[in-house]
This record gives sequence, C-alpha cells and structure tokens, in this order.
Amino acid sequence: MFFLMLCNFTAATVSFSQYKLQPAFPNLPAFSSPIEFVHAGDSTNRIFVAQQRGLIYVFNNSPLVSARKTFLNISSKVSASGSETGLLGLAFHPNYKNNRYFYVNFTFDSASALWSRISRFTASSSNPDTTLPSTELILLTLSQPYSNHNGGKVAFGPDGYLYTSFGDGGSGGDPLGNGQNKSTLLGKILRINVDSSSGGKNYSIPVTNPFYGNLSGYKEEIYAYGLRNTWRFSFDRQTNRLWAGDVGQNAYEEIDIIENGKNYGWNKMEGFYCYGTCDTTGKGFTRPIYNYSHSSGLSISGGYVYRGSLLPGLYGKYIYGDYQYCSVWALDYDGVNPPVNTLLHDTTNNAFYISSFGVDQNNEIYICRYSSSNGGIFKIVNTSVSTLELKASIEGFYNADSSRLNMKDTVRIFVRRFESPYNLVDSAVAVLDSVNLKALCFFNNTPNGKYFFVFEHRNSIETWSRAEGDSLKKGSVMSYDFTSNAAKAYESNQVLVGTVYCIYNADVNQDDVIDGGDIAAVENDATTAEEGYIKTDVTGDLITDASDLSLVQNNSSINIMTIRP
Repeated sequence: MFFLMLCNFTAATVSFSQYKLQPAFPNLPAFSSPIEFVHAGDSTNRIFVAQQRGLIYVFNNSPLVSARKTFLNISSKVSASGSETGLLGLAFHPNYKNNRYFYVNFTFDSASALWSRISRFTASSSNPDTTLPSTELILLTLSQPYSNHNGGKVAFGPDGYLYTSFGDGGSGGDPLGNGQNKSTLLGKILRINVDSSSGGKNYSIPVTNPFYGNLSGYKEEIYAYGLRNTWRFSFDRQTNRLWAGDVGQNAYEEIDIIENGKNYGWNKMEGFYCYGTCDTTGKGFTRPIYNYSHSSGLSISGGYVYRGSLLPGLYGKYIYGDYQYCSVWALDYDGVNPPVNTLLHDTTNNAFYISSFGVDQNNEIYICRYSSSNGGIFKIVNTSVSTLELKASIEGFYNADSSRLNMKDTVRIFVRRFESPYNLVDSAVAVLDSVNLKALCFFNNTPNGKYFFVFEHRNSIETWSRAEGDSLKKGSVMSYDFTSNAAKAYESNQVLVGTVYCIYNADVNQDDVIDGGDIAAVENDATTAEEGYIKTDVTGDLITDASDLSLVQNNSSINIMTIRP
C-alpha cells in the first residue's frame, strides 16, 4: 500500500475547487505514520489515532486541543519495519461504553516469518484514556507469504459482527491464487461474531456467512472473496452498504459494494477488465461500481459515504482518495444511475500521501496524512461558505411521554454589517434541532469580517447578537449561543428563565398554555392561508393551513404547556 513517489500527476476529473484540506487539530504535535482515525461510539467525543508502528493516541475532538495521551502502546509487538506492515486497523465494540473492548489488526515477525493478527484489548475502567497491553486476547493469527498486501481494516457492521480484510498474500499478480481460493483467508473480507466462541476459537461464525457449515474445506469466516488488497472499507450507516477500495495491480483501481458471498474477480479481473488472459464467461464475478486507470491514480485509499452536516454539498457522496496521486474525490452513486466522480482536492504539489479516512461521532470526515515525521489529521472545508453553528431556544409542544419537544423549529438568521446603518449582507434559513437546540447556517455571500447576527423566529420578533459583534470566515465554523449571553446589541424579546435566555414564550398567543385561544388564532389565519414567518405557522412550512390547525388542536386537547428551554 505505502509506496512513496513524487505526486506529479493530475487526475482527469472535473474539479470542485472550493473544497480544500486544512489541519483539523493544528495545536497537536505531528503524528508518525498515522493509518487510522476512529471514535469509540461512547458519546465522549474523543478521537483515537493509530500509528503504523504500534501507538494509539486519544484526545478530545476540538480544534483547540493541544494535548494527547497514549491510549495503547504495542510497538514491541508489531512489525518494526516494512511499508505495508505494522498496526493497520482499529475498531471499537458497539457496546464499548460498557465492556471497554476494542480490536486491532497488526502484523508481527516471528521465526523469520510474517504474520497477521487480530486481537482484542480492554481499556482501563479507572482511566478510560489508557489500556494495558497485558489485556490482549488473541482472536485470529494468519501466516503471510510475502511482506505486502496485508489489508488490515477492522470495523463493526450494523449487524454487530466484526469485519476485517486481508490482502491476497502479496508479491504481484497473486502468484498463489489466493483471491479465488476459498480455502484460505487471504484475498478476502471476513466476518466473525466476537460476542461468542465456538470450535476452540475466541469467536464464532455467523450462520449467515456464505460458507457456514460447508463440507468442502472452505473457510467459514469468509464474507466476500476475489479481492486483491482492500485498503479501507466502511459501512454507510444510512443504507448499510459496505463500501471498499481495492488496490489494483498494473492498470486499474476499483471501488466495490461488498455483498455476502460475492466474488469480486481477482486475480482474473482488475477493475472492469480481464487481468492477463482470462475467460470471464459464466464465472459470476461481481464488477466494481467504479474504477479508474493508472493515468489518474496508482493506489486507492477507500473512504466513507459522507453523512455529516458541515458539507451539505457532499452529503451522500463517497469520499475517497489515492495515496500515490495525492488526490481526494467524491463519487456520487445511487445504485441506479452511472456514478459521477468529482475531484475535490488535488494535493499534488504538497506530497500529501493519503493513508486513511475517518469520521467522528457527528459523521464529519477526516483524512490521515501519511508521513513518518510530519503526519497529521486534516479535514475538508468549503472555502466559499461561511458557517454559523447556532444555538437558541425553540418554539414547540412538550411531549410528556418523552420529556422532549416533539417538533423542530424553522428560523431565519440575517447577517448585518457591524457598522451603522447595519446593512443586510446575507441570510439563511435553518431548522433548530429539538434535542440540542442547534442548527447550522450556511452563508455563501458573506465576505470575511465582523458582523451582527440577527435571529428571527416565526413570530417575526428579532433578537440581535452581542454589541461587540462576531466574525465570520469562509471555510470556518463560528458558534453563537443565544441562550447563554445577556449582552445583546439591542433590547428585544430575551427572557431569562433560570440560567437560560429564551428568545420568546413559545405558544401562539404566548399565554403559556395551548388551548382554545391558540386554536382560534391559527384557524383565523388558516382560512386565508397566511404565508411567511408568522407565529401561527407552527409546522414551519411557511403557510398557515389545516396542518397547523390539526397540530394545535391535538395538543390543546390535553392543555399541553409550552416549554422554555
């Protein structure tokens, strides 16, 4: 996987030039050959970065973080040299918050031979930022015939099983024929159940694996086969699709959707094409969804389908890169129409070797820059957009069963110049989340500078941000919390409830109870289909109609009190 070469090529792809890479944690020391970026799924918002020679660091997910801790050090166990050996994968158990289990895939040297191993470790109960190497439980050990093509990814699927990848064993062209040999684990993606054990192993085989219980000597751990060297796979949690980047041999790199029992063709196929001389008729090979030739890249680094919030233009696209050509792409694929590939960022002139992608607990995407002395973690930003993360009180109806508001609130934010007469610069519509009271506002026409943020609810009352103003910068995220700051630029409808500043009282006629008075007000506006940001538009669809009336009538039947966050 890791072959250093000059990045002096240009991908023949349409470019989105507004997307750039910038350091995600600029105050942290440099990393040494980072190969994995993951979170633990335990709601702590911590980040774990694995380095190729056996160190795993943990730190808080903040752009201001300046310190990291050693979570695990197994440098004495893993291979100390080799471009495709060492610590290669890290995954946390879905129930990590309670059992503290996590899993690694690494290579080690023994008796002049190379081996791959999957092990479980247990984090400390007294210090969640540390793990003792002595907690290791070995699950699987596999002999490697050559030093390259070791795969190494580990990840839990939506089914709760652990998936891992091993390359075809190495050398070139798969000389041992491992990709098509179902009696070996090489050249495969495997699936095992780590929550039970059987057959003398520290895991069991899911009964839905394609070769479970077979009598032909096929490895029951196999989930899919015919893969050369899957360098990173990931699950799209919205569709449950398993995406994989499979590194090619001489001509093509490919992206596959991995499915149970499918044969992806290696070493008979490379991408969509025959490898060498072969007859593919009736072989049942599953083609990739996309491949690119070695005029555009030489070593794919598989990524993730983007499901975050900060880059709405990339939502649902598969973000991946090429290690040697140093490029980042977005593949738009819906399973029906031909995929469309777009170049997001070309790091040709920066020797930016992309070893891996990762996501945090908010599904925002990050990129590991591979370097033994200057490795780092980067994020994709849209340099044409300024982003405001807004927090404010919400208008909605309280659900006694869930103890939460049962609707979201559509609001509008105006950006006004800081200097008098405070001219309007830009505006955005956002929907406040009813759980954390936050929303993202995107401004395309706001130059870098200092501004007032003017918050307008559907009742058309405005609240201005603090008197000293706040800055917006393209490619950056600014946060503003209207619920915590009393120093506003102008008096408005700020109401202090306990320690929280609320924007307004919530119910339509603002008498703190939803009853017949609110029904009458909504019904009156519904008869003329009033439009716009008005307080009787309780559904936030910009028109007062029967849907608003129905919602108010439903809640007024039990006199639900409005909530002030």
